[in-house]
Amino acid sequence: MSTSQPLRVLILRCADDKDLAPFEEALDRAFQGGHEAGGYLVAGGNLRVQTEILRGVPPAPAPEMLDAFCHTLVIVLIDGALNGGDVSLWDWIEACWAHVGVSGGRHAAVGLPFDERTGDAFTKKRPGMDALQLKAAPAFGERAIRPAMFALFALHQARLLLARGLSTNVSTAEDTARLRLFISHAKMDALPLAQALKHQIDQVTWLGSFYDATDIPTGSDWKRELEQGVGSSLIVMLRTDVYDERTWCQNEVRWSDEYATPAVLVDARTTLNFPAGTLPFERVPTVRIPDGNLLRVLFLALRESVRFLFFKRRVEAMRVNGMLPDPVDLRVFCFAPSMAALLRAAQGLAASGRPDVPRFIIYPDPTLGTGAYEAANALVAAVAPGTRLVTPETLAATGATV
Repeated sequence: MSTSQPLRVLILRCADDKDLAPFEEALDRAFQGGHEAGGYLVAGGNLRVQTEILRGVPPAPAPEMLDAFCHTLVIVLIDGALNGGDVSLWDWIEACWAHVGVSGGRHAAVGLPFDERTGDAFTKKRPGMDALQLKAAPAFGERAIRPAMFALFALHQARLLLARGLSTNVSTAEDTARLRLFISHAKMDALPLAQALKHQIDQVTWLGSFYDATDIPTGSDWKRELEQGVGSSLIVMLRTDVYDERTWCQNEVRWSDEYATPAVLVDARTTLNFPAGTLPFERVPTVRIPDGNLLRVLFLALRESVRFLFFKRRVEAMRVNGMLPDPVDLRVFCFAPSMAALLRAAQGLAASGRPDVPRFIIYPDPTLGTGAYEAANALVAAVAPGTRLVTPETLAATGATV
């Protein structure tokens, strides 16, 4: 595998297809982002996942297109127009499905038929097509919500692929990618919102949840359980009026920062002015739900989780391709790390007992700004001498042995 690009999404549809256009738009927004939230979708930055919409026969053979990236997710939007497509299109779909089947979990293909009858016609086109994963549009709920729910499902499929690239055991990759959402909230004023969000999560069967009111065993060390939960999950911070004042909410935010845990912030404060804050929220994307749209929270959480896995998968591909030494003692941040996070990472490297192995801390471009970069380097050098603090671009420019 020579590419360093972690993931591409190919959306295949017929040029004459009209019924599934909202699904195409939702998929594009899911991976490419947008400036304005709309409906059940959320605004956000580009996840840097290359997304291509193919209206007709793809320009290259299926194995070549799929293998050009570490992982490829093929999404086929199926209606009557696509079922009536030419022979070349069906040759490509058949070859694509065959290649997915022998890729060992590297690639995936998902079909979305407009209805069950259309899906049945699709599976009968070629031998073996009945094994393609199909979920008809009505399976995603009420008509107005279906495009957003399918986009959520596509993000989840992307998570599975990226997790397979990081997991040493392909058979457990789905559990690895199963999203655990830790709901951090102040019980004084956020309990109803937390319970409503948990109920919404429970309605999406392919999501897991971590929720302190139900998942911490009675009589356990609840401090340890909370810390471990934040360290291994995506934390959803319900920032209500008293959130910043509560000791355990403060701890959970700081643990998330130190452990480099993906996080999203739900700003549910009701007042119009706020005092200066002390918690590390700068790197956390924020969503507001004045309309009560809890799906927007899940949408942002899944996008943030994909962004984290995408960068970790990119770093792993860099190691495989020789851009990083092998063996290497490595700590990966998917955001510009804080000093607290760097301290924990450097302490872990210093305690690893591998002084002869090159040590790196890597985070996404751009590099830390003037002053912050020098301070971060000084901290890392003091705690774990010889460790390089780099981004992918600086590593490409300077090489792995400098």
